[in-house]
Amino acid sequence: MNLILLLALLVGTQIGLSDGLILPTLVAEHGQGSFLAVYTVLKLLFILPVLQAELVAGRLYRVTPFEFSFFILNKTWARVFFSILLTAVILVMATNLFNTSWALMFGIDGLQGELLSLKPLDQNLYWFAQNQDISRIMIFVVLQGILLIMLGGLAWRAIAAIFLTVVPLVALFILLSLPNIGRMLYAMAWPPLSWDDLLVALQHALTSSMAGLLIWYVVGTNLSDRLPTGRVIIAVQSFDVLYGMAMLAISWQWISAYGFVDLDVGTLLRALTASLSDTVQLPFSVAAWLFFTALVGIVSSLPLLLLVTQERHVLGQQWLLIGTVVAVVALSGVLVYSHDPDSPLIWYGKPVYDYVQQLSQGVIIPFITAAIALWVGWVVWPNRVLLQVNPHGGVRYFLWRLVLKFVVPLVLGLVFVRAAARLIAVDLYLALVGLFTFLLIFRLYRWVKQRALFPRI
Repeated sequence: MNLILLLALLVGTQIGLSDGLILPTLVAEHGQGSFLAVYTVLKLLFILPVLQAELVAGRLYRVTPFEFSFFILNKTWARVFFSILLTAVILVMATNLFNTSWALMFGIDGLQGELLSLKPLDQNLYWFAQNQDISRIMIFVVLQGILLIMLGGLAWRAIAAIFLTVVPLVALFILLSLPNIGRMLYAMAWPPLSWDDLLVALQHALTSSMAGLLIWYVVGTNLSDRLPTGRVIIAVQSFDVLYGMAMLAISWQWISAYGFVDLDVGTLLRALTASLSDTVQLPFSVAAWLFFTALVGIVSSLPLLLLVTQERHVLGQQWLLIGTVVAVVALSGVLVYSHDPDSPLIWYGKPVYDYVQQLSQGVIIPFITAAIALWVGWVVWPNRVLLQVNPHGGVRYFLWRLVLKFVVPLVLGLVFVRAAARLIAVDLYLALVGLFTFLLIFRLYRWVKQRALFPRI
């Protein structure tokens, strides 16, 4: 695999709908420029050792997760871990298909000019009509599922060809947006951040890299040992950050006009529609935003196919692919029918979509990421890791291993506990106290058991 193909594949795993839809809402609500700066640092520094650990593990073992779990290691816990990984893939892809369907629907209408000159009453009627048009959303979901099955059989060749086409277009868009990014950063406020703001920045840095956190191991199995990883990861993460800023620089115009109170994805799109109420021709920047939102949404699920299509010499590979996509489409259908607050698929006052997203992005992905960090940091022989990361050793390797062994698991544990507490409606501090109490009781139990079985004089 050459460097250009590697960069295209890795960039393709990082860019997604969150750069255009979720990042603006978080920046507006959690500190504007200060939040964006912390998010950028976390993407470039904190996520780097985790992604590098996945590439290192892929290079070392040269087998896919399925082969590693069922044939190489052949342990029950390894199979359970692969099942958790596959569950995460299904949850993430299902939310991707659901969100992309809305992005496609909104993008097509916007590019066709149907959002122009809509007065407030017409805007409300438009949103009501789209919200009730379940069949249109499901058509986009099913079409994406068919596309995934078709491209899944081609795996590397199809995905690489798509990203080699898409990534240069995104790079050109970023280049043209640099002046707007500078003006936006100058206009932003830079207040001090709270602890909750920092945790939100960390969780979004993780979730915006979630495809990479799931499949960079697979990329590593096909990666030459001679190719550098640290510089490649920094380049890829920088590309993702710049793409998010480019999308944000466009949406910041109508976000500022709309205000920063109770901003979410829905109100972001409503603000966009409101900004076009007195416009008879679609501005180029808005057209670019709509186009790349739909395009990036379509390709955001493709990298995840590598987890179920790279099983070499495994019988039933096509059935694994078909079964996974069918499960994804079925779960996406559940999300489509439960997104309405009046839907019967509501649990404790929240749509099923909220629980699926929180479970995948806040619970399962941090768990998988922490497990890989602990595996590479504590289990793999240090000299093998050293040859992969920095053959000359030194301070960089020491800091990388220190962060991977201690800082990453601790911070991911906080994100995990915070998301789990919100998932079950428990206060974060109460959850931390409960976790500490459980660990203390478990340690006392182990101590009493050891003393009872092996008494010491």
